[in-house]
Amino acid sequence: MLFLFAVLSGSHADARTGRALVVAIGKYPVDSGWENIHGDNDGILVSELLDRNHYQQIILLENEKATKGAINLALQKLYENVKAGDYLFLHFSCHGQQMMDLNGDEEDGLDEALVPYDALFWYLPGIYEGEKHFSDDELGEWIDRFRRKLGKSGQIFVLLDACHSGTANRYVSGVYIRGVNKIFAPDNYTPRRGKHLECSMKLKSLANLAPTMVLSACKPEETNYEYYSRKSKCHYGKLTYSFVQVAEKQIAGFTAEGWCKVVNETMRQLPSSPLLKLQHPYMECSDKEKLFILSVIH
Repeated sequence: MLFLFAVLSGSHADARTGRALVVAIGKYPVDSGWENIHGDNDGILVSELLDRNHYQQIILLENEKATKGAINLALQKLYENVKAGDYLFLHFSCHGQQMMDLNGDEEDGLDEALVPYDALFWYLPGIYEGEKHFSDDELGEWIDRFRRKLGKSGQIFVLLDACHSGTANRYVSGVYIRGVNKIFAPDNYTPRRGKHLECSMKLKSLANLAPTMVLSACKPEETNYEYYSRKSKCHYGKLTYSFVQVAEKQIAGFTAEGWCKVVNETMRQLPSSPLLKLQHPYMECSDKEKLFILSVIH
């Protein structure tokens, strides 16, 4: 589903072009092995937030529209459209899963993957071996391409409301978890430290590359729970809901560490059980001193 919002008046001399991809999955196929969550609710929140912040191109992929192929096509479309100095926002609300590391760049021998609509829960030899999973290596390659094209005057903001922790199914009524402990791999797979850690695409501050920050819903060992808003009478990702609350009040922006800190404080203030408070956002960035600003009009 594609939303192209009106181009703003050229009277703003300091206006930038904002472009975004919002992937929001709440309903998975019945035979996929994945439980339904409420990522599609997040998609509405984030798209409306970006619209209010004057993003001119927002691609929203919801549920059955959010296949692996559609995600790659949307990223390619954005890549063809972006220019140096643009702001890029990438948002994923969906399940997450660890999977076997294929190129030996992971210290723990496991890749993290986002779970598109058409990805299966199980590794099935010869039938489904992870082709539809969207791994962190693939996302990292896209980010690297965008950083080079956007240049130092551009910016990339990535929000990941998914994780690889949690249980395969809900055991408490009304509690929704995004992620699973089960590793996507053959039954006899044993994770081993990678032999090519230099290939790991960690964010670095390099000349002529766009500053980039990635904010994830929780630390690797934690579980990503959803939050039920009594005001809206529906569930959202805790990271997404808290981020939107912060962004609505903040125009000047924060450093990456600042965003992580204030979003964490907002998450902890959400009414919930003590169990659901055991979740803290996790941040990676290329430029620690850089201010990351959501609005494209300063």
